[in-house]
Amino acid sequence: MLRKSLSQAALSAIFALLSLTASAQGDIAALVAQGDAFDAKLENQQALQAYLEAEKQGAKDAEVLYRIARQYALTMYDTKSEAMQRDLGETALAYAKRAVTADPNNANAQLSVAICYGRLVSFVDTKSKVEYSRQIKEHADLALKLNPNDSYAWHVLGVWNYEMAKMGPLTRGFVRVIYGGMPTASNEEAARLLQKAVSLAPDRVSHHVELGRAYLALGMKDQARTELQRGLSLPNREKDDPESKKRATEALRDT
Repeated sequence: MLRKSLSQAALSAIFALLSLTASAQGDIAALVAQGDAFDAKLENQQALQAYLEAEKQGAKDAEVLYRIARQYALTMYDTKSEAMQRDLGETALAYAKRAVTADPNNANAQLSVAICYGRLVSFVDTKSKVEYSRQIKEHADLALKLNPNDSYAWHVLGVWNYEMAKMGPLTRGFVRVIYGGMPTASNEEAARLLQKAVSLAPDRVSHHVELGRAYLALGMKDQARTELQRGLSLPNREKDDPESKKRATEALRDT
């Protein structure tokens, strides 16, 4: 009789634990959905708080961690303090790396690392810029391999080529001395990759703007003007669209 009572108590405890686990998972799913809704409206601080609460409730998976990284990276646009921007970028990168550790085959996590390194490039010295550039290329390549239909992975690699193609002599010297070289990059390849990004997401402002800048670097002024004006004509849908349009306006002066 005692053994039967103990067995029933154990079963009750198991069912209670399963019920609590299911409840917690439901809460996490609701918080993630809430965060996604805020993110879609560009309400990044609110989205960040929802995702952080999901983490507090026990979410440790790549899907939640890369979302947190994304919001920290996007909130860099909300302050003009370079110190705060760098702190936010470094926090974003830390979460993105955790997301990759949680699931190396998550394309969004890999791309998040590449994007975060890109956001931090302007805050580091020349030697670090070179290393960050290597990380951008490595993680963007992995993201694209995992999800060939992600327009922003094509975009990141296109911009990487554009930036590497205009790399100055000092940076090239660091590359040769410290790393022995880097993968080849060109404006032609930048344009090809960004054309693919545009084909996958033709309504994204930044794709058109960066393609226009690549065309301008190639001396293709008519094509550059078309893409830059197209980017300016599209409505703002992303957090960085105003900054992209600012670059487009500046680039148009050279066409």
